Amino acid sequence: MSFYTALTGLNAATAQMGVTSNNIANVSTTGFKRSRTDFGDIFATSPLQKASATIGQGVALKKVTQEFGQGNLVFSSNTLDLAISGDGFFPLKSQDGFQDIFTRNGVFMMNDQYNVVNSAGQRLMAASVDSSGKANLNDMNVLTIPQKTTGMAKQTSKVQLGLNFPADASVVAKAFNRNDPTTYNKSTALTVYDAGGNSYLASVYYVKTQDASQATPNNKWQTYVYVGDKLVNASLQQATNTVGEPMFVNKYGELKAKSDFKTPQEIAELNSSFSKTTVKFALDNLTDIRTSQPAAVNGGNATGLGTGSNDGVDIGSYVDVNKPDLLTLQGSSSAYFGLKTSGVAATDSVNVSFMVAGATQKVDIPSSNAAAAPTSADFVKALNSDSNFATTYVAQAQSKAIVLDATYHDPANPHASDFTGLDLVLGSDQSFSVSGLKSTDASSLAAEIQAALRKLDGGRSDINVVASAGSTADKFNLEITDNLGREIKSASLNALDPADVGTQPGGANNALINGTLRITALDPNVSGQSIQQNFTINQGAFSTANAAGSATYIDNTAVQSKFIRTDIGYALATPAIYKATIGSGGSQKIIQSDASESASAFADRLNLSADFSASYVATVATGGIIVTAKDPSAFGLDAVNGNLAIYADGLTSSPTFINDPSDVAFTGVDAKATSAADMKKKSVDELKDLFTINVDGSMKTVNVGLDGLLKSMKDLPTTSSKVLSGTQLAAELTNVIRRAYGDEKPFDFSSVPNPTLYVDLTPSGQGDLGRTPINLAGEGKLKPEDLVRVVQDQLDAKDAYKDQIKVSYDPVAQKLIFTPTQTGAKLTVSSDQSAMNLADPLVQGVNDSFVGLPMSPSVATAPFVQLNDQRYGMKVEYDAVKQSFVFKSGTTGDDSSLLISKIRPGSLATQSVKGLGMTGDPASYIVMPSTVDALRGTASKPAVLTGNALAVNVDNNFSVDATNNQFVVSVNGITGTVIIPPKDTYTMGTFMEALQNGINNLQGPSKNGLTPESVNGVKVTYNTAKNALEFTTGTASTDSYVKITGDARWGLDGLDAKFGTTTTWIKPTPFKDDKGATVYIDGFGNETSSATGFDTLPSWSPVYFDKGELTFDTAGNLVSPKQGAQLDTVYLPNGKGALTINIDYSKSTQFASPFSVLSQSQDGAPEGDLVGLAIKDDGLVQASYSNGSQKSLAKVVLVNFSNPSGLRQIGDTNYYKTSDSGTPKYGEAGSAGYGTVRSGATERANVDLTQELVDLITEQRNFQANAKAMETSTSMTQTIIQIRN
Repeated sequence: MSFYTALTGLNAATAQMGVTSNNIANVSTTGFKRSRTDFGDIFATSPLQKASATIGQGVALKKVTQEFGQGNLVFSSNTLDLAISGDGFFPLKSQDGFQDIFTRNGVFMMNDQYNVVNSAGQRLMAASVDSSGKANLNDMNVLTIPQKTTGMAKQTSKVQLGLNFPADASVVAKAFNRNDPTTYNKSTALTVYDAGGNSYLASVYYVKTQDASQATPNNKWQTYVYVGDKLVNASLQQATNTVGEPMFVNKYGELKAKSDFKTPQEIAELNSSFSKTTVKFALDNLTDIRTSQPAAVNGGNATGLGTGSNDGVDIGSYVDVNKPDLLTLQGSSSAYFGLKTSGVAATDSVNVSFMVAGATQKVDIPSSNAAAAPTSADFVKALNSDSNFATTYVAQAQSKAIVLDATYHDPANPHASDFTGLDLVLGSDQSFSVSGLKSTDASSLAAEIQAALRKLDGGRSDINVVASAGSTADKFNLEITDNLGREIKSASLNALDPADVGTQPGGANNALINGTLRITALDPNVSGQSIQQNFTINQGAFSTANAAGSATYIDNTAVQSKFIRTDIGYALATPAIYKATIGSGGSQKIIQSDASESASAFADRLNLSADFSASYVATVATGGIIVTAKDPSAFGLDAVNGNLAIYADGLTSSPTFINDPSDVAFTGVDAKATSAADMKKKSVDELKDLFTINVDGSMKTVNVGLDGLLKSMKDLPTTSSKVLSGTQLAAELTNVIRRAYGDEKPFDFSSVPNPTLYVDLTPSGQGDLGRTPINLAGEGKLKPEDLVRVVQDQLDAKDAYKDQIKVSYDPVAQKLIFTPTQTGAKLTVSSDQSAMNLADPLVQGVNDSFVGLPMSPSVATAPFVQLNDQRYGMKVEYDAVKQSFVFKSGTTGDDSSLLISKIRPGSLATQSVKGLGMTGDPASYIVMPSTVDALRGTASKPAVLTGNALAVNVDNNFSVDATNNQFVVSVNGITGTVIIPPKDTYTMGTFMEALQNGINNLQGPSKNGLTPESVNGVKVTYNTAKNALEFTTGTASTDSYVKITGDARWGLDGLDAKFGTTTTWIKPTPFKDDKGATVYIDGFGNETSSATGFDTLPSWSPVYFDKGELTFDTAGNLVSPKQGAQLDTVYLPNGKGALTINIDYSKSTQFASPFSVLSQSQDGAPEGDLVGLAIKDDGLVQASYSNGSQKSLAKVVLVNFSNPSGLRQIGDTNYYKTSDSGTPKYGEAGSAGYGTVRSGATERANVDLTQELVDLITEQRNFQANAKAMETSTSMTQTIIQIRN
């Protein structure tokens, strides 16, 4: 037994030595894993045998186990040498492709098919990868290394050229020709590739086209690109800013990058512009700089308005008499039509027909009240606005009341107190009451009542009062006429004795006459009967054409003027020898008969004479001849009479004034001569309501007239000229319009009890006249001139004060001025009303000529014009070269507008000589806002003055006192001092309001009676950021300025004037093609010559670089294109494809150094050869190719097992899986449970040679011991055998 036991030990030792010897033998085998022997003892027993008494039977080899510990790494220069650092195996595929093999031997190479294999031809398996290098473990393939790229050629799309262009290069004027080096400055060349990897030579030629100048501060180079021999045109390329954002332009040349559109409205505007057809605009063409302009209207040809002695409009020639009355005075006749005031419906047709120059004219009469028929005032408005009518006639509406047979109580001894007054009611809201009459005769009484009524009617001259003979010599009629056609409701003359009044108007026997239409001929040669017969008036069923006396007949009457100025009758015996003399002295002309002839023959002789016919026409009448002056304005009756004498047989023929053309007997009943002075007069009507104007879309339309000049210039010294040049007229129109649209506030004393103030005068050398009250509480809202008139009238109404004091208003000092007319008189102004701020009376000083009462409209008073309707800065200019008036709106830009309408025919407005000359097409007087085209630019900027920091706490109340309440203000040429009332309870809001009110109340001085300039629209605000007051003018332009000087407490000390800005804009110039046609951009961003789809410019349009152009600033920096020059697609020969290239010049410069290529590259490439291979630690296999491309081929993955010791070794350090090893688990190198892959390294055997030698010695001892045991056992067995034998 012991022998056998020793024998098993000897066998075990032998096996152990064999394993150790194998480990030692494979110490240099790559990837070898050492083995160890596992032994088990042999023990056998029967169930009935006692185990503790049983001896074991030796040892048995159980298993040879491999230890998969990490071997040392040995580095090499072969990329395909792979080592696993950590756990895992390389997966291999057998040569036949059927068997999966696993190894840690990473010595690989490529076979003839470029598969990665080991020395046994077994192929390395790898996983496919995506673009990020992530392995697809479900897609395992043999790792193959392509030696060339396939489909990896890259088409050139971007070329980078960093060049230096010489700054001193000359501009080349010749047309470019690549074959002529004199047509370009420099060229460069480089190779580009198509998508198939084919190479082509690209040449770029550079031509300098512009030197920098003040007008165009950039240097420009044009580029021409050829690929091979084919010219490649530059593409349409949208301009960009410095960071590459596309640029857009609006119709005013404003450039914006896409990121500049920030607000929802701005973004919506941009978005709405996309996909719309627009005009092509080039960035370099945005050079048409324009100054923003206001809406402007040219009035027409207006001559005779220079500064010569015969030029200008003489305001002194106009009188405060309505035009029909003045024409009558100058010899014109009239017809009166009694319009129907009832029985005419609002829907009835109302019109007037008349003949002018042989043609029938018809004027429809609209009603000012849609619910009622037209009134007489409506007739007048329509007729006088009709140019055909106004060239020949003038219309007037009249209402009349007549007091019949009034008489002084004692006609032989009339007293002023006989008549006490007159009451008159016009319409529904005007009641006039005249009292204190002082006249003692009918004519004076009529004049006194007329003057009083006109004052009560606002100073207008529309009411006439005339006295005429009554039914007896001691009685008179008093005729009251309203020439505006206002309905007279009642009129009554008041007397101490009611019997003296006679018959009051309005009774059954003396009806009020309303609705009369008066038509007066401009030509005095036109008789009243001619007017009467020339006009047909229709009011529904009523007409002048109906039968006279019928119920539907419109009564009409002809009235001849008694003031003859043209027709003179000469009674002549016939036949006779006649003689006529014209003029006198040495220049006298004589026309006479050669022999006795008839009056008819002599009339013919006169008309054939040039001396006579130049001024007169002779006609034959029954009793002689009638001489008519050709120019009614040049000859009064007395002038004809004094200039012309006619003799018959030596006897002078006395002239007879003819006032009735049918008066062939020359009776000349009741004819009156017109004076030469009256012949030169013009009516104030010609200055009234010249036109209406609407400025900048205001809801308020203003009637413009110059009739105010009659009053303002009335009291000018006789040495002052009342003749206005065109420039002066323009200035007056400007100020009239500005005032009508401005923020002027009225004087309103309705809350101040009467008497408002007192005036006390002591004339020189006389006693005190006594304090006289001035009552303003009931006068309503007053302008300065109204205030002056009311105060002056109240003073003059007092007998003691009449003509003693002259009242005026100083707009600069904002004071009501009282000036005694007598030298040495002393004046005191006082008030008991606290609102007047007159605690102490104002007393005329010793050296003072007047007393000035500070007075300006209250802060709390609303302006005449609502804030939204106010407009500032409009202007009228007279162009002396073109001899025309130019009307300009108050703002610049396309939002400005100007509408002039209702130009009154027959007024100063339509006079071409010494008038405004506004005779053009009505459409030419309308300039509306331009919402589509850019015509006038953008709104200009106002002047803004910001003060220094305030020295008051704006959050609390603060005080203003006499030391800091004065402000010197200068706005747009108007300078004055604003005084804020002292008070302790000002807030910032009330203080700014008071200061703003004071500034806007300022006016300039009145020059020669003209309307003064005024400040309008200045806004005073608080600048929170600067804690300062801010002043903004209402006007906007470089003509606008503001300067405010005040106490340092308000931050207003030492401030400079600030000016506004007249904006400029750029008119984008449409790009033109070679044929001069406009180029468009369609909704897809493509160029087109077709305007199809183009209607108007969108809010924003893309703006483009000039094709192929390089722009440098004077510092040598590239201005454009910052993002490269895009080229059109070029199609290559032989169907090889196409190239679309962008050339990046961003690194280019223009310095003084010579032309040089600083850098040059392109992003294209041909197909490439394998030049490098890299395997990363995660197993990613990347190949590098000669064309610069890199490709991730696959990823070497690792395999692990739950029991690697269970693998079946098959030699060559390879293994098969077994049921003991478990199934293979694939994973990426470096992931959990897997080692990493080291390229260029191999793993050595994990055999420790020293340990193996020690183990070998141990195993040898074991062998020797077991051999000895066998030897001993044999000896013992021999001994026992010998004993038995």
